[in-house]
Order: sequence, then structure tokens, then C-alpha cells
Amino acid sequence: MMTNKYLFKIFFILVMVLQLNCESKREALGADNEIRVICSDVDREIIESYLKNIFTDTIYTPEPEPYYYLKFSNPNTYNELKAQSKVVIAAVSRDNGNPGLQLVKKLLPEKQFETMINLDPVLISKNVFAKNQLFIVINALTKDQLFDTIKKKKNNYRKIFNDNFKSRQKKFIFGVDRNRGIEDSLMNEYGWSMKIPWGWINIKNNKDSNFVWLGKEMPFQWIGISWYEGNHISEMNLIQSGEFLWEWPKKFYKNIQFNDHKFKLDETDFNGFKAWRLKGVWETIDMIEAKGGPFCSYFFYNKSLNKTFHFNYLIHHPGKNKSINMRQMDLIIKSFIVE
Repeated sequence: MMTNKYLFKIFFILVMVLQLNCESKREALGADNEIRVICSDVDREIIESYLKNIFTDTIYTPEPEPYYYLKFSNPNTYNELKAQSKVVIAAVSRDNGNPGLQLVKKLLPEKQFETMINLDPVLISKNVFAKNQLFIVINALTKDQLFDTIKKKKNNYRKIFNDNFKSRQKKFIFGVDRNRGIEDSLMNEYGWSMKIPWGWINIKNNKDSNFVWLGKEMPFQWIGISWYEGNHISEMNLIQSGEFLWEWPKKFYKNIQFNDHKFKLDETDFNGFKAWRLKGVWETIDMIEAKGGPFCSYFFYNKSLNKTFHFNYLIHHPGKNKSINMRQMDLIIKSFIVE
């Protein structure tokens, strides 16, 4: 009979092997706004509808742009795509001639294959073939069984994907080459700061008007921050906050304004603080040089500083995808810290 000490040694060795295996894996491939879906043509319509019912986030630029693009491939491409950052292997049709079903059978142990089609048809694993990877297997008996998971697990699936996005992007934008000069300057002058990626510059730092303006080119991006003494959130209702934020870009940026196209104001959370969030499209006031694109604003009160902050970010990147850049800027402003 094995002793506890011997069992511990075996457990320790297994843990070390798993750690070494994980460390030897390369970073997952592919863009963070792509989901690679591997299934047969017979299942594509069902799987596409299912995933679009889960990943519904869209920004308006002013044209709609989804957070995630679905890229479909046939099962014979599995070996080429299995190390992508977000991989979905799916089968619904139970026809033995379905190559997607045959692939799922190869990937799953027999017991797990049977369990999934009778209970939960969606399996999400992490770091299977690469670091920071999401690997999803859909093994559904029917379309109805699969779609029943939307109501129960939609929010959980979205959180898993969002956490994966943040983990991968933070490694990319908050690497060793951050702009520590701006970070230290903000902290020394105001008692608060953010993580500033390399390539961002200080366009304006106006202490008299409590306004900081940061910018980056390629693509053209802005982050504007203003603050006010006291708690203005408790003093303003939804309509008053909307009116205040609507006028804000004219006052501070001078040459741009918000457009009412897809204008949305709602209550949300900003690092644990109650906040008003404003989303929509901005445009230049000077029509000689017309520019525009999506923007997002947060209006919240920080109790420790006794200040109400407004964080705004926007982008101008005509003809190109903007969702990743917008989500990157959201990560930047939410790295906000107080001394």
C-alpha cells in the first residue's frame, strides 16, 4: 500500500510536468476579435445562429461592427487551426457521415461524448494547445438542446471570452515598454494615474481647468479626462448627466461634437463605482475636414479623492475594424488607480 509521502511525491511530479507542458506552449495565434469555428456545412447555419445569439456586442462606427467575427472552416482544417486563440469544434447532425461529428468523437473520450449529448452539450477548456487559448467543443443531440443553453449560460460564456480578451490584450498593451513618464507625471500632479501604453503622448495637461488629453496615432485615438470637486453623480439624474456629457466635447476638444446616431446612456460599473456610461458616434464640427467614429464615456464619483471624473475615449480609423482598439482604450482607462 502506498504511503501518503509517496502519493505526495507522485502528485508533485504530475504538477511539475503539467506546469512545464504549459510553459512550453506558445501563445495562441489569431486576432482577438476572431472565433474560428470548425464544423461541417450541414451544421453551419445552426452553429452560426447559436454563436450570434451569444456574442451580440456591437459598436457603431457609424456602421455596425461586432466584437467577434465568426470564421468557418471544414473539419479537415483542424490540425492547422487548433492553436488559434478561440476555437469552436461543433457537431449537431448525428449522421455518421458528418465529418464534424467524427472529429468530435476523436477529440472526446467515449464516456464524455455520451455525457455531453445527454446533459450539457457545450464544453469550454483553456490552454489546450496554446497559452491564453479558449477551446470549445459543441456536441449537441438536437438544435433545441443546444439553444437551451443560451438562457442558462450566455452570461457565463460571455464573461469567459471577455476575461480571455482582457488577459491577452493586457499582456500586449501593458508590456515593459509603457510610458512611465506620463504615468508618473499624472500621479505626482494629481494623485491618480493609469497604465499608459507606449506610443501614447500627452496632448494637453491643463491643471487650471482639470483636464488631461492623451493621444495616439495609427490609428488616431484620444483619451480625455476631466474632474470636478465633490459628488456630482448624486446630484444629477439620468437626463441631467446626459445633457452634461453631450456638451462636454465642445468645451474640451473644441472642434468635435457627439451625434445622436445610436446614442445610448445607461448605468454601469466603473472599477466598483456607480457610473453613467455614454456610447455613440462623434463627428467634427468643421465639415471641411470631416472626421468621425465611435466614442465611449464614463462619468463616476471617486470617494477617496472626493472628485467626480469623466473619462472619454474615441477613435478615427475609416474603413478599418475598430472594436479591438475601443476595447483596448477601455482597459487603459479602467487601469485608473489612486495614490
